[in-house]
Amino acid sequence: MKRFLLLAIFIAAVSASAIGQVTRSKVTAAMAKFPGVERSEMEALLTAKVAVGIALPTWLPTGFTLEKIQSRIGRNVSLDDREFIVIYSRKLDNGKRQRFALEAGFDGLGGLPYDTTKTIRTPVGPIDLMYEPKDEDGDKQKNYVITEWFTVGKNAVHYLGTYGDGEDDKSVTIISLTDTEKILRSLNRL
Repeated sequence: MKRFLLLAIFIAAVSASAIGQVTRSKVTAAMAKFPGVERSEMEALLTAKVAVGIALPTWLPTGFTLEKIQSRIGRNVSLDDREFIVIYSRKLDNGKRQRFALEAGFDGLGGLPYDTTKTIRTPVGPIDLMYEPKDEDGDKQKNYVITEWFTVGKNAVHYLGTYGDGEDDKSVTIISLTDTEKILRSLNRL
């Protein structure tokens, strides 16, 4: 009986160690594929992907890193209160910031009142981009970039190209159309 118990403990210890290595190897592999993400953030993203479809860029303009993850998901969170936003940013030499976000949608999704600037083919499917679109008066919406909702896993996601503290946040400036397209073309499911 003692031998059996010792063997069971040994097998459990080896199994726990192997499971930990798989997790570490998944985190390391994901970090190699998706730039700008710290280990702790990648661990959080890999955990969250069980509940929400996540797409991340495999290419970022120089200096961009994952700034933060805003997350309220789970069975105990009502549909109206769910939130999952991955925010990337970089500081420019002139003191301004460039920020973009990938936001999951859970309820009440609708289309945007803007014409598509262009449709980008990506590994997660076609994405309709609106880059400084015209408003209902025909005026160009400066410093405004967004995509229509696209599907990642079982939920919708969209790209917010000048993610800031509101429409009048002058500290955030637009990412070039060329770099925006490259970011979108590089999106892959986590």
